[in-house]
Amino acid sequence: MPRVDASDPNAGFLAGLMTTAPSELVAALGTVPAASLETRLRELRARLELNDLDAAGQTLTALEGRHPDDWRVVWYRGITSLVTGDNESAALSFDAVYDAFPGEPAPKLALGICAEVLGQLDNAAEYYRLVWTTDPSFVSAAFGLARVQLAAGDRAGAVRALESVPEASIHYTAARVAAVRARLRGRAPDEPLITDLMAASAQVSGLAGFGLDAVRREQLSTEVLGTALDWVLSGSPTARPFAGAPGPRTLLGSDLDERGLRFGLERSYRMLARLAEPGDERIELVERANRFRPRTWV
Repeated sequence: MPRVDASDPNAGFLAGLMTTAPSELVAALGTVPAASLETRLRELRARLELNDLDAAGQTLTALEGRHPDDWRVVWYRGITSLVTGDNESAALSFDAVYDAFPGEPAPKLALGICAEVLGQLDNAAEYYRLVWTTDPSFVSAAFGLARVQLAAGDRAGAVRALESVPEASIHYTAARVAAVRARLRGRAPDEPLITDLMAASAQVSGLAGFGLDAVRREQLSTEVLGTALDWVLSGSPTARPFAGAPGPRTLLGSDLDERGLRFGLERSYRMLARLAEPGDERIELVERANRFRPRTWV
């Protein structure tokens, strides 16, 4: 979102509306005695956030008629095109802004998004990597890079991109959660998963100190333990690290065999049930816990 031009007559008014909900913002903008370019741009964005595409299109057309060469109008033409699915036009708009401001990371990030939705994964990865390596404040570039690398089959690269988000970032926890899922989702049970399983287990355990709430921690635990159980039950030779050879024997506190993993899944689902509101969700979680519980004499 471009910064508001401080010389705009309504700059001060807009500064007090930055956190206003879109519907309230549209109403507030209607009270401005004299609309300016910045108020019309903010109205356009609010219309897009409300999915009021007809009104957004009318506002954009009016702005293009009055300010055809203003880069902010070109930028919002790109935003509008993305929202309406005209991805080729969006790319052209952002490319024009990039030509005007080649050193700015935001146009590169926008071009990365356009390349991604257009299926140009190599181009998208290049834009995202360029933004992320030159300006780490654009954390969305790391997530974008991970997405396109996963789509291209580079799972290890996606994990590296997500794990490069530093602890100081407010998005560190989200990046680590995404890294766990990037390691494990879509894996065939007969793949050699032990390294990724142990890394995912360590990350889930460590995230408690970074604000990961109990519900999300247990949900992640069920993903890790469930993947491990499928792996063990696959019968793959890679799923026998505990069969005579030295190696890890536990995962998230559960023995790395069918019985131990079933107990671990039962424990996590029962914890999720205790954390859930009374009702159908809690009942379903208890039933899942019972399904995973191994047969015992008691």
